Amino acid sequence: MMDLRGDGAGRDGVGLRRWMALAALLFLILAIGAPAARADTVAASPLVTSPSAISPAAAGLVVVDGPDLSLGGHLELLEDKGRNLTLADVMSGPAADRFTPATRDTPGFARTRSAYWARVTLDNPTDGTLNRLLVFAYPYYRSLDLYVFSPTGAPVEQRHVAEGAQARGTDIPHRYPVFTLALPPGRTVLYMRVEHYFASFALYLRTSDAQGLVDRRDILLHGLTFGVLIIAAAYQFALVVMAGVEVGVTLLFYALITLAYIYGQLGYPWEHLPADFASHYYREVVGTLPVAVGQIFAVQFLDLRRRQPWIARLLLLSTGLLVLDTPLHYLEPAIGSGIAQALALLGSILTLTAAVRDLRRSVNARFFLLGFLPIVGVAVVWSLRAGGALPAAIWTEAALYAPNAIGVVLLTFGVAYRIGKEREERERALEASEAALRRANDELEDRVRTRTAELSDSLEKLKRSQDALVQAEKLASLGQLVAGVAHEINTPIGVTLTTASHVSERVTAIDHLVRDGRLRRSDLADFMGDLAESSRLMLSNIGRAASLIQSFKQVSADQSSEERRRVELCAYMEEVVSSLGPTLRRGGHTAEIICPCPVELETYPGLLAQVLTNFVSNSILHAYEPGVRGHITITARRLGPGDFPGEGYAGGAQIVYQDDGRGIPAAILPRIFDPFFTTRRGAGGTGLGLNIVYNLVTHRLKGTVTAASEAGAGTRFTLILPDLRGREGQGEAPEAAGQGRPHTPDTLVAARMPR
Repeated sequence: MMDLRGDGAGRDGVGLRRWMALAALLFLILAIGAPAARADTVAASPLVTSPSAISPAAAGLVVVDGPDLSLGGHLELLEDKGRNLTLADVMSGPAADRFTPATRDTPGFARTRSAYWARVTLDNPTDGTLNRLLVFAYPYYRSLDLYVFSPTGAPVEQRHVAEGAQARGTDIPHRYPVFTLALPPGRTVLYMRVEHYFASFALYLRTSDAQGLVDRRDILLHGLTFGVLIIAAAYQFALVVMAGVEVGVTLLFYALITLAYIYGQLGYPWEHLPADFASHYYREVVGTLPVAVGQIFAVQFLDLRRRQPWIARLLLLSTGLLVLDTPLHYLEPAIGSGIAQALALLGSILTLTAAVRDLRRSVNARFFLLGFLPIVGVAVVWSLRAGGALPAAIWTEAALYAPNAIGVVLLTFGVAYRIGKEREERERALEASEAALRRANDELEDRVRTRTAELSDSLEKLKRSQDALVQAEKLASLGQLVAGVAHEINTPIGVTLTTASHVSERVTAIDHLVRDGRLRRSDLADFMGDLAESSRLMLSNIGRAASLIQSFKQVSADQSSEERRRVELCAYMEEVVSSLGPTLRRGGHTAEIICPCPVELETYPGLLAQVLTNFVSNSILHAYEPGVRGHITITARRLGPGDFPGEGYAGGAQIVYQDDGRGIPAAILPRIFDPFFTTRRGAGGTGLGLNIVYNLVTHRLKGTVTAASEAGAGTRFTLILPDLRGREGQGEAPEAAGQGRPHTPDTLVAARMPR
């Protein structure tokens, strides 16, 4: 900190007094220059009229002989102090004689409560109608009225534009009022009335092409400015996201407010927003908000609360007064604008003073001064233009927004530099804590490593237990299959045994008749018929028993060997369901295989048999109440390469298993494939059936399984199985017997081949 005692304090005091004196001189120049400019530009007063300023022939008359004409210097002006003159008053009577020629190309009236009338005569020297645009190159009018009179003096039309009106009233959407005029041959008289506390007659008569050139030039300039500001705001936003410092947030807000300020200062709200909203937008955003946010940013960026607290207090007081001044923009616009201008000037003086005092000690002050000086230049141009000392021309308009963009960019660099320095300080402060954190992490890693080893041992034990339970479940399923098949074979074997005993008795009886010589032709015929029927019955039952035995051998062998081969899917599922017949019939249930066409598939049929067995067991155990008879359908269809979702497979098959039981509640449906999850743990459920199904389908069969269910509507399992033909590393090739033909019960029995 600078020593405020002795010579140093004296030098600082002299420097401060010097800057304060310069600031006061600037304030006096602006305060005196605005009324003087107004006295020079208010052409309504007879005292300002100079015969040499404009020739009488040019006053009030404009020959329309070009595409772009400035009408401001040709106007005749009349001040209406009471704002009560009507069109009839200014066209005839005493008021009509008080019109005086304008003395400059852009007449302006600063901080006035008066209304102003203007008239001009447009001379069309051609024989045809000229179409022109009447452009008021000043966007802010509380009230604007245009009256057009034909060459004969008859009124042609009246246009009205009012701030806050529901419709702006201009002929084409634009950022300032633009009217279309159709000028007939001869002279057309225009009367205009404007009312605003910063009124200006920046008036032009242009063709559509000329106005298009002006608009394109404006779009280029404005787009460049907006682009710079948007880039600066985006960069500032990135800084805020990375650093999050208070001053960065304020500058981001200031950049956005500056965008809004330039948007309003150029009149774009009148083009794009409703008139009432545009009026509020201009008064509140353009009037005070940028200055208030800028002063808050100065306090934060220069750290004035700590380094220069008295200037910080004055700036915050000025900000508060700016906020309180906002209602005056509605009640008394001229007074409210004057107060805002004075407070903005006071804030600029205080901010410049603080930056200059800290110039040698703070890099932040140097950045701030570089960025703030262009913004101060904007305030000076705005004050001189509002006071009428500067015209509403393209160069003064550019001076109102271009320096703002430059200033925001420079201030953004300053904030980036400050954030960088603060970040370096934080990084140095974090290095010590990071070292302590690393030590704590090392200790924590040791504890985690020990605990992980313990958990690994527990997990290994759990896996072994799960494998044992899975194997027990598979053996239980196979044992259930053996018991069911044994019961099923018992019936055809018993019928065969009974028939054989009957045949034996009949043979003995015939033998006795032959020995006694009592054999008759009718006895032999009866015996032969009985023998044929018994033979047919025995062959039928023996064939059925053989088929059951072959199916059991194939299914049990498949489940034990897990051999990959090619099968006709529907026929194989018939075998599996047939082997499960006793289990189904014990509960009164039925099963049906539906195949629209044969489905050939190379897969692991034993694993598929186990999956279907688990599905059936799960339905019998969970889906039906005691005494309820259910119906199960299993549907299969072929999937081509284009229908199968997997990559690298020649196709596959879709198997849909559907029961008509009570369904699965929606709350537990997502958990049915979890290991050891069951709702019938005390009634024979282990919680491994569907988990085994999921593991077999996804890992061994390389397919997918999904479940869908609704309460009371049964449960549906959908299997998508790939055709493993041609896939390497999936097991042995199909057996040579049959040369890859699908195995069906008929072909197996006919060829005496093992299934």
